[in-house]
Amino acid sequence: LRESLAQAEAAVRCEPSDGRNWYVLGNAYVSLFFQSGQSPEWAKRALGAYGQAVREGTGERLGGGWEATGPKLGGTGRSCGTLLQYQERFGAALDGLSRASSLAPGWEEPRRRHAQLLDYLRQLCALLADGVRARGR
Repeated sequence: LRESLAQAEAAVRCEPSDGRNWYVLGNAYVSLFFQSGQSPEWAKRALGAYGQAVREGTGERLGGGWEATGPKLGGTGRSCGTLLQYQERFGAALDGLSRASSLAPGWEEPRRRHAQLLDYLRQLCALLADGVRARGR
């Protein structure tokens, strides 16, 4: 993972206006986030890289199929949504997944994950409500 991170950082230094480089760097940070026991520092770096990917990413310039999953059409929104979900920042996660869905209407995964997260949150709310009612008896 450290070698992948070094390569991604080198790519960003070499061509900082390439959104794909920033997206790959964000993915490297996410890998380290999970390897390090979900360190907030790696999450912060990943979200920053994904934000830069969105600012720099243009599918017309990148080509090669990148448009289907890259920042221009929601790959970054999906990745951010996933990371935010693991951080239990559910509102922001839903926003990221919604953004990915709107940017890539033919891509089913963000819509499916958005629906799954909403279902999870509904179930959690129901369990909490049941627990509150049970204590009130």
